Amino acid sequence: MNLARSLGASIEIVSHRDVLTAVMEYAQELAVTDLFIGYSGPSGKSARHRLAVYRLVHNLPDVDIHIIPDGSVHLRPSELEETGHYRFIWKDLLTMIVIMAAATFLSILVDHSQFSNSNIITIYILAVLITAVMTAERIYGIIAAVLYILLFNFLFIEPRFSFLVYDPYYMVTYFVSVIAAVITGNISSRMKQISMRERMNAYQAQILLNASEQLQRANSETQIVQITTDQLCQLLRTKAVFFPYQSVDAETMPADDSKPSSALISCPELSETDREAVEWTIRHGQRSGWRTMQYPDASYQFLAIRIGKEIYGVVGVAARQREFSGFEENILLSLISECTLSLESERNRKEREAAQIIAENERFRSKLLRSISHDLRTPLTSISGNAVNLLEHGQEFSDEEKRAIYMDVYKDSVWLIELVENLLSITRLESMVDIHPVAEVVADVLQAAVDNFGRRRGNHEILLETDNECLVALMDVPLILQVLGNLISNAVKHTPEHTAIRIRNWKQGSQVMVSVADNGPGIPDEDKPRIFDLFYTGNRTSADSSRCLGLGLSLCRSILKAHGQTIYVEDNTPHGAVFVFSLALVEAI
Repeated sequence: MNLARSLGASIEIVSHRDVLTAVMEYAQELAVTDLFIGYSGPSGKSARHRLAVYRLVHNLPDVDIHIIPDGSVHLRPSELEETGHYRFIWKDLLTMIVIMAAATFLSILVDHSQFSNSNIITIYILAVLITAVMTAERIYGIIAAVLYILLFNFLFIEPRFSFLVYDPYYMVTYFVSVIAAVITGNISSRMKQISMRERMNAYQAQILLNASEQLQRANSETQIVQITTDQLCQLLRTKAVFFPYQSVDAETMPADDSKPSSALISCPELSETDREAVEWTIRHGQRSGWRTMQYPDASYQFLAIRIGKEIYGVVGVAARQREFSGFEENILLSLISECTLSLESERNRKEREAAQIIAENERFRSKLLRSISHDLRTPLTSISGNAVNLLEHGQEFSDEEKRAIYMDVYKDSVWLIELVENLLSITRLESMVDIHPVAEVVADVLQAAVDNFGRRRGNHEILLETDNECLVALMDVPLILQVLGNLISNAVKHTPEHTAIRIRNWKQGSQVMVSVADNGPGIPDEDKPRIFDLFYTGNRTSADSSRCLGLGLSLCRSILKAHGQTIYVEDNTPHGAVFVFSLALVEAI
């Protein structure tokens, strides 16, 4: 009833003394075409239930009647398959013949010895029991018992070489032997079936465990689908393919970039019947194709990979000469279920990563805007105030005072220019714009960086120490100049005046190493692991610390990472810091 309500059906309760009469009248009144009856399994009312079904079929000939068992009914397909037929196995037949021949040979030896002929019965009964244990079907144990009776009667009972029996004692022995053979055969057969079922269950569990481990290691929908189809091909010994959702009908199906692309698995060309079967499976979520009621002429059997109404695609298993056994059916459904769960997990993981990236970008932009809007006020206010003083009171200032104001305006404007350049570079790297490395002489680039710094060096001395060897490296020159500019600017800001800043380069294996060293207070050990993080400023105590957004060193690392290179910091001796980065060396031809 809950299922009916969820599917949009209406529920009516009809009161009548005779339930069957009420059902028949209701079905005839509304012209019902299908009638579903719940069945709770065998009970003392089974005969009455069968009679009720017979009455419904007799009185409603135009209605299709379906008997639906509830959850407490446990069907056992293995027992249904075992009843009503026996398998003929040549190996078991030969085993039985050999065992009975050996028993007859031993019995002849006993008959010609001083032992009593009663031992012959024991030998044959043992042969019957061994036959029942060593053969797969119980029928061979019964045949062995019959052979035992015939052989013993024919060879060892007077009159010999005839089937006449004068002693009723032997008739009782024969009867007991047959009963023992039947019981032993049944017990042996049942034990073998239990053992076989346990082995199959263990094998199925191992298969699912291996598939689950492989699916857990998969990091894309392509790998998940490939693993599932490979497992199905190996286990079912037939071809298995995956048909993505979009590849069925791209014009009528809704497009969704998150669904697997048709390029994930190279699908073979589908016949018209196969295409219709795939579309039917997607619409109804049920299997179709080979060995089903829907499109039985298709070359595949199609099963939907879905959770609820979410369709991921369709798995197609190629037709073969025989249908799937119960064990293979369980494996098929279990692997498809594992594939569905893995695809769902992969979809959720991608959605979480996308949401996390969006959140990180949003936090980055918010923090950047807050930092910029806060820190831009100081230099802009300074420039604006100095400009007003010069406009309104310029004639009252001495040349030295004017020069100091001009220098303040210059420093503030330079800081703003550096900030804008860093922001533009961050935007360029964030938008994944390709860099354009070219071969350049490292010494020339270092000299250009020193020259570009110009008067911003203040009272600091910048010493350039280049290798005698002409070193050439691959680099995007504007970006590397920005790296050098940021490192030199940091050295100027955080070192005392009238100190030297040393820039040098040298060859190290297949790389050119460049260092910028200062004699400042250095960087504390606790700050070194995070000094290149975005917006990290550490515990700055300098006067210009309010203007430090933590962009420069982070940008340096991003630029060098885009070059495939690294940057790190180490202590200078006796005090200060040394920033070292690498560039790819271009060997001379």
